[in-house]
Amino acid sequence: MSSDDLGGQDENYESIQRDSLWRDEHQMEVSAQLIHFLVLGLICGLILRELNKKTNIPYSPMILALGLAIGLSQEYLGKIGNSAYILSKMHPHLIVFIFIPVLLFESAFNCDWYTFKYQIINILLLAGPGCGWGAILLGACFKLVLQYSDEDMNWYEAFTLGSVLSATDPVAVVALLKELGANPAFNHLIEGEALLNDGVAMVFFNVFNNISKASSGKGEAVNGGDIVLTFLRTSFLGPIMGLVLGLLVALWTRRILGDDIEVTWLTFVFTYFTFYWAEFEFFKTSGLLAVVGLGLFWCAHAKTRIRASVEHSVHAVWGFVQYSCDTLVFLLVGIIVGIEIMEEKLILTSDYYKMVGFYFLMILARLLMVLTFYPFLKCFGYPISKSELIVLVYGGLRGGLGLTLSLMVGCDEDLPARFRHLAVFYAAAMALITNMINGTTCKTLVKCVKMIDEPIVKKKVYKKYLEELIVIQQDLVKELETDEFYNMTDWVTVNNLIGQQDFIEKIDKVEQEIKHMIQKRGFQEMIYEGLPNQEVFGEVRYRFYRILKGLYYHKYEEGLCEEQTVRMLVESSDVGLDKLSDNLEIWDELYKNFMNLCSVNFFFKVKQKFLIGYFAREYLIRHLGLVYDVTSSFIICAEEALKLANNFPMNKEAISIIQEELKKEIEKAQSYFGTLNGSFPEIVRVLQTKKASFSVLTHSIEHVQSTQRRGLIDDKEYKILMKDINMKLVKLESHSYDMSLPSFHVIAMQFPIFQEISLSDLDIIKKVAVERKYALGQVIYSKGSECNEVYIIMRGYVVNDYNGILITKGLGSLITHQSLIVDGNHLSTAKAAVESLLYALPTKVIKEIMIRNKDFEFKVYLHSIEYIRKWHENQVGPLAQMELKRLNELLRNKSRLVKLTTLSQIEFLNGGFLFSGELRDPKHNVYNKYDYIAPTEGLFTAAGNSTCFVFDEQIEVLQSKRMKELKLDSQRDQEIHEKYSEIKRNSVLELSKINIT
Repeated sequence: MSSDDLGGQDENYESIQRDSLWRDEHQMEVSAQLIHFLVLGLICGLILRELNKKTNIPYSPMILALGLAIGLSQEYLGKIGNSAYILSKMHPHLIVFIFIPVLLFESAFNCDWYTFKYQIINILLLAGPGCGWGAILLGACFKLVLQYSDEDMNWYEAFTLGSVLSATDPVAVVALLKELGANPAFNHLIEGEALLNDGVAMVFFNVFNNISKASSGKGEAVNGGDIVLTFLRTSFLGPIMGLVLGLLVALWTRRILGDDIEVTWLTFVFTYFTFYWAEFEFFKTSGLLAVVGLGLFWCAHAKTRIRASVEHSVHAVWGFVQYSCDTLVFLLVGIIVGIEIMEEKLILTSDYYKMVGFYFLMILARLLMVLTFYPFLKCFGYPISKSELIVLVYGGLRGGLGLTLSLMVGCDEDLPARFRHLAVFYAAAMALITNMINGTTCKTLVKCVKMIDEPIVKKKVYKKYLEELIVIQQDLVKELETDEFYNMTDWVTVNNLIGQQDFIEKIDKVEQEIKHMIQKRGFQEMIYEGLPNQEVFGEVRYRFYRILKGLYYHKYEEGLCEEQTVRMLVESSDVGLDKLSDNLEIWDELYKNFMNLCSVNFFFKVKQKFLIGYFAREYLIRHLGLVYDVTSSFIICAEEALKLANNFPMNKEAISIIQEELKKEIEKAQSYFGTLNGSFPEIVRVLQTKKASFSVLTHSIEHVQSTQRRGLIDDKEYKILMKDINMKLVKLESHSYDMSLPSFHVIAMQFPIFQEISLSDLDIIKKVAVERKYALGQVIYSKGSECNEVYIIMRGYVVNDYNGILITKGLGSLITHQSLIVDGNHLSTAKAAVESLLYALPTKVIKEIMIRNKDFEFKVYLHSIEYIRKWHENQVGPLAQMELKRLNELLRNKSRLVKLTTLSQIEFLNGGFLFSGELRDPKHNVYNKYDYIAPTEGLFTAAGNSTCFVFDEQIEVLQSKRMKELKLDSQRDQEIHEKYSEIKRNSVLELSKINIT
């Protein structure tokens, strides 16, 4: 066989071996090395993250410096160096395609939408025309000041490089400002500018780059019209597309219940889908700006579009992804730049001198850019101060996107070699210098320009919380000292390890700062430990708004209000947080979103018309549903906030003044709510039905999830139950409701208070009910008059007035039943607030049913509590402070109604409430009607016929749980201060003993 035959046979053999299933084992090893290197990079990132916590050196420049060091020394690092070299040859477009969309989406997703929206004009000014003006100024610096010739870079190339260097990345500065407690509005201005100018800088980059290529004859010719159309297409179509896709994903997400993997995956996949479709398919617009639009949509709607049960998971995953991508981008870019420096041939010594000069020119150019728009920045959004302007200029760090764009220039063979190398050189140098110098010295600058002026009241509140922290620590130490498993513990060492002395020293330092600030400012008018009125009022309003926001979200998470409702309510608080010096005007802010009643009346009249009637009914249910939900949710949350405000560790007089402001807002809402109930009872009935169904199904989901977590049902049963409930929730959205209002005789059996009575008693009620109509302002009954009838409201609403304390009731409410439990006289005066229709029931008949039916009697007493606790607030103790929903739940499930005769005895181990009669405790203290009875050991004796509730659980314990749930302090300032003073004295004694020994 000839050699040729052998050669041919070898070739055939090789071709046989390398079929479609053949894989190169060497390439597999290379791939494994690359993955190994990236994992090592993330581990190094974790180490640097810990170093950042201990030294406060910004994270981004540290990881960039690490990448640069690896790039410079890759020849000596063996396999790690080889992996770094392979990665350095990654095309920069891949960095943009893989990492930048994630970074942009996460940044947009996690910003504060209200603040961002309010700052949008200023952000657009800086990120849009500001970015373009900055690019032109930087380009001019290269040509006019640094005197680069056309052989190095022409004017268009200079503007291209200016676009690359105009993109800011102030991650380190924003983190620092948050740590120092800077104004969130200013933080969002810096962050928002960086977020948008990443996309805008790339738009300018593409425009100038195309012009540059066209001018050198290496690209397609462009004219002014093409430039304008390209700029408009890339600048506006991208964000619009992102918003549209965000809406579609949101509609999809709302159909997903209890599947955090699917929701997280949807946000992740659509981030890349939005980028690629915008960049390559949808008119080839800006993929980066499309991702920004998508992220901002989710920023505005995430808390309500993503179910509360999966929201934490989504944010946790995105936090991990953002950290990983940020680390790898800076590491890869540092490696690429380091290797390029080692292989660099076209950078001259003079370029290094010019680079140092350009750093100062870049800061000057940014100053000119900001000063150009400063008059507008003072007029729109949150006006910025001069000190903030200085930090805004100095904090314009350069980072990942600029470096990536420069590498895109560097690998573009259509551009001159010298310019390509200069682009990478300047971008790398500016990223490194600004991060290492500006990023690390910004804290000193912020303190020098006195940008952050912390109010004294915040320092005082912070001091109180530190004192409480020490007290809590010592309480736990005392508890552990009695535990047999801690008998041999060295408690002196424990106190050292938990940092008790450090906290004490910190409190002393804060006290000195407060004294110094008070002496420096020379306050005259003081109402709270040396604080001026406006500062205290502002801080109290701040706490009210913050509590309201927490209550709104809590209500939403419990399924008790809709997503649009919570967005509107939260925004009303955000608006208030911007105006802490002004009186509370929450209701006026909410009312702006409502359509006037004339328009609603028109839709109500045509709701039965052919064709248009369907749309009218849908509109009424949706719009009035929102109005009803917003109004009722605000009233409920505001009333609870009034009670919780008593737990603020602040001046009680100031709290009382702001409480009066909130009460006026509640009265406005109640008046409007009454009008709504009276004018559209048919719609209100539909809304209540829908809301109740949604709440029950949502609660069912929580119960099933809780049962599954405790192992009481297996996964199969859990999935079946969840699927069934979720299907019912989906059907609920499309259910068609009957919008007619049934007659009293039909609806009577549906009243909750009558559901416990027999059908025969219900028939009696229907027979004796008499229809009564009342005009606006007409008195229904007067205080002190004999109570011969009780009333059920079928249309309109009624105001009960007890010595100026008002309670309003609307459709379906039973009024005057509280008079059934006392001597038979009306306790208040009732008037019709609008034209109203009521049904009157003889009191005698109701009392007879109460005698026959103990469950019905219990309900009458239960519903009376709502009136009594408002009208006799000074007597009812903690009942006045509890949210009505929680109080009713306690009384319904954890109490019993007891009737006593003279000299009868009873225990109140968990407390109780006296409706009528007189009781004496073991110490002969006397309790009269409407008195709250605190938990007491021993027997109480009735001085006459008495009726009371006996509690099976202590209200104080429930209130304490609620305080912890809402993270509020209880009224124990003095107790905490006394305990802290004792701990501090003991600490000084212990230290003196140690020093003596």
